[in-house]
Amino acid sequence: MAIKRNPIKDNPGSLQIARTSGEFLRFTLTVEGPAPIFSFNSSVKGVLFEARDFMDHATDKYEWEHLKNPSDAQAFELLDLHIAFLANKEYRYKVERCAGDGSVIAVVMEIDFSGDPTDHTAESFLLMVS
Repeated sequence: MAIKRNPIKDNPGSLQIARTSGEFLRFTLTVEGPAPIFSFNSSVKGVLFEARDFMDHATDKYEWEHLKNPSDAQAFELLDLHIAFLANKEYRYKVERCAGDGSVIAVVMEIDFSGDPTDHTAESFLLMVS
């Protein structure tokens, strides 16, 4: 079976963040299955997170922030999430643009994925920081 990709809010391809005003990104990956396999990567810094890096791994919800730390800021950065369906049949990937106080400015992307154990996929976008 091919991977089913159901965008609730589709990938914008690129996104501009006003880091000077404290904006950052919040990522949420909701999973269905016993042991999710994923990695979150930066074209500048390489692998930033893998599922096993989270204290509560194997859970049904993973959350992390990017650009909250000023040293994370790069002018241009390609961010991508790689997911495998070996032990999970469904994932929901959500990206929110947040103000410095943590309030959500906008849902940037929200996509449901489903697949068979032999499937894997990636979702990427270009982040521009001002």
